[in-house]
Amino acid sequence: MRARIIAVAVAIASTLAPWSAPPAAGQAPVRAIVLSWDGPRVAVVNELLRSGKLPNLAALIASGVFADSVTSVLVFPSKTAAGHASLWTGAPARITGISGNFIPRTPRSQFTILDGTVGFNSTSLQAEPLWMATARAGRRAIVVQATQGWPFEPYIAGGPFGPGQATRLVLFEGYAGIVGPEGALTARQAPTRAAEGWMNLPQSGTPPREIAFTVGTTQLFGLFIDDPADGTRGYDTMLVTRVRDGQQVEARLKPGLSTPGTTDKWSPTIEVDSRGQSGAGMFLRLFELRADSSDFLLYFTRPIKELSSRPELVPALRKAGRVFVGNGASRLYEQGVFGPTIMRGGGGTAERRYLETVWLTQRQLMAATQWALRNLPWDLVFTYTPFPDEAEHAWAGFMEPVLPGHRPEIAQLLQPFLEEVYRSCDEFLGMLMRLRPAGTVMALVSDHGMEGINKLVNINTVLQQAGLLVLDGQGRVDLTRTKAIYFSGNNAYILINTMDRRAGIVTPSERPQVLGQIRRALGEVRDGGRQVITGSFDAAGPDGLALGIGGEAGGDLYLDLLPGYDFDARLGAAEVITAREPFGTHVFNPQRPSMRTIMALQGPGVAAGRRIGSVRTIDFAPTIAELLGIPAPRQATGRVLVEALSR
Repeated sequence: MRARIIAVAVAIASTLAPWSAPPAAGQAPVRAIVLSWDGPRVAVVNELLRSGKLPNLAALIASGVFADSVTSVLVFPSKTAAGHASLWTGAPARITGISGNFIPRTPRSQFTILDGTVGFNSTSLQAEPLWMATARAGRRAIVVQATQGWPFEPYIAGGPFGPGQATRLVLFEGYAGIVGPEGALTARQAPTRAAEGWMNLPQSGTPPREIAFTVGTTQLFGLFIDDPADGTRGYDTMLVTRVRDGQQVEARLKPGLSTPGTTDKWSPTIEVDSRGQSGAGMFLRLFELRADSSDFLLYFTRPIKELSSRPELVPALRKAGRVFVGNGASRLYEQGVFGPTIMRGGGGTAERRYLETVWLTQRQLMAATQWALRNLPWDLVFTYTPFPDEAEHAWAGFMEPVLPGHRPEIAQLLQPFLEEVYRSCDEFLGMLMRLRPAGTVMALVSDHGMEGINKLVNINTVLQQAGLLVLDGQGRVDLTRTKAIYFSGNNAYILINTMDRRAGIVTPSERPQVLGQIRRALGEVRDGGRQVITGSFDAAGPDGLALGIGGEAGGDLYLDLLPGYDFDARLGAAEVITAREPFGTHVFNPQRPSMRTIMALQGPGVAAGRRIGSVRTIDFAPTIAELLGIPAPRQATGRVLVEALSR
C-alpha cells in the first residue's frame, strides 16, 4: 500500500511539473493567499476587535492595512455571487453580468422575464477573474472554493476568458457536488427495535437495539449498545454499519456536546450513493440518545461529491480534509430540529448543536486549504467560508436594537454564540497566517454587510394591483399582458417586459410611460404613514453607469427600501406589507452603511499599521495584481489602492 501511495504521489508531482515558472531576476516573486469571510457586520467586527476576541485579525491589522467601510457601490444588489464576482474581477455588476445569486437568463432575445440562471456559475460571468489573470501571466493559481469557479471548462479548456490554463490553474468545487439534502432522524422516522440477525454483536450491558435508515440510496444500520467501558447508565453508544455485522463498524458515535471548537464527536467520512452518484460523502452526529433508546437525534450532512479541474487530486484532498460540508445546519436549527431556539424559549442547547455544525464546516475548509497550500505549487490561493453570513442571517434581526419589538434579553443570550462563529472565522485566518511562506501577502476580504429586518414588501402585488403584472387563472404570469415583474431572484430590481426580450410587449417608446406607472405605484406604498420604497434607479439612465447597474443580465429599475424591510418576490400574495420573524439579510443598495464590509492586507509591498478609506470591492483585484506584479484582470475598472502600498 505504501509503495502504491508513493507511486501516486510521484505521478501527481510529474503532472504538476509544467507549473514551474522562473522567478523575476534578482528576487522571488510575491505570492498571495485570499480568504473571504462571507457577510460580516462591520460593527460586530470592530466591537470584537476592541474586546480582543479576534486576535488573528488584530495581528493582521497591526502590521498591515485595514479598511472597515468598504463599499460595493458598483455592486447592486448586495448579494454573495455579485459581490464576490466584483472582488475577483475588479469590475462592476453591469460588466461582470452577475446581478444576484439567481439572475435573468441571456441573451434576452431567447429568454423571457421569467427565465433565470445561477449567478454563482462561471458560465454566467462576463469578466475575467483574478485567478485566470494570474494563470495567463504565467503564474500558478489554486481555487479551493470561490464563487464563479465552476464549471471549470471556461478556465481550463478555453472560452470567453482566453486560452485554457489547465497547467497553471487548479480549481476545486464543493457546492456544485451536492447530491442530496441534509437531514435529521429521530425514533419517529426510524423506530428502534431488537437487534436481530447480527453477526459479531459487541458486548452491551443491555440487549442491543437497532435502526435502519437510508441516506440517498444507501442503507445503513445503527446499533445502540450499553458500552461496558462507558460509565453512563443505559444505552450510550451508536455503531454505524452497512451490514449487520459488529466487526464492520464505520462510525462509533456518542451523544452529548462536543468539546467547544472541535469535531470530536462527529463520524469519519461516510460514503453513500445518491442521485445516481457513487462516492459521495457525509458526516453523522448523534446529538442525543435516551438511556432506554426510546428516542434519539441523529443528524447527517448533505451527501457531496467534490469536483476538481484535476480529478486525480480529489482522493488526496478528501483524505486530508475529509468530505466537503459547505454550510452549517442553520435551516434545521431555525426549524427547531435541534430543539427550541433561544428565540422560542430554549436554553441554548439548539444553538450549541448548531455551532457544532459551524465548526465542522470550518474545520473541513481549513484542512482542505491547508492540504492545498502544502501539497500543490501556487502563487495565488483563494479560499472561502460561508460564515459569519449564515449565522447572521439567523440572528442579526434579533440583535438589531432599532427594530420594533426588539428584545434585548434575547440579543444578550445570542451574543456569545455569534461571537463563537466570528471566532471560528478568526481561527481560519490565523491558520493561514501561520502557514503562509515568507514573501506572501495575506488578504482578508468580504462581499457585503448585513441588516436586520422584520417586515416584507411584496413588489409583485404592487405591480399586480397597478395592472402591470397579470396572472392567469392558475396563478401563472401572463406574458401577453404583463409589462413588468419583480424578478424571482429577489435582487432588488424590476424587469420591464420590453420587446428585446422573448415574448416582450413593451416598445422602446412605451418604456418611459411604463416606468412612470411603476414609480407612481411604488410611491403609494405606505406602512404606518411612512413611504416604504425610498428610492428607484433606472438602469437605462444616468444611474446605470453611476451605480454599475443594468446590463444584459441585470434589472431595469432598482429599488431601495426603508431599513427594517426586505423584498418579497412571491406571486399572488394578498398583502403588500407583511410582518415576519426577525431575520438578517443583505440585498440592499450598497451605499447603505449596513451593507459596507471589511478588507485587510498584510505582507510584502503592503504598508504597516494603516487604516484606509474610500475603498471599493472593485479595487481589490487590481491591488492584488499590482502586488503580484501581474496585469489586472482584463475588464477591471477598479483602481490600485496606492495608499495601501509601502512603496
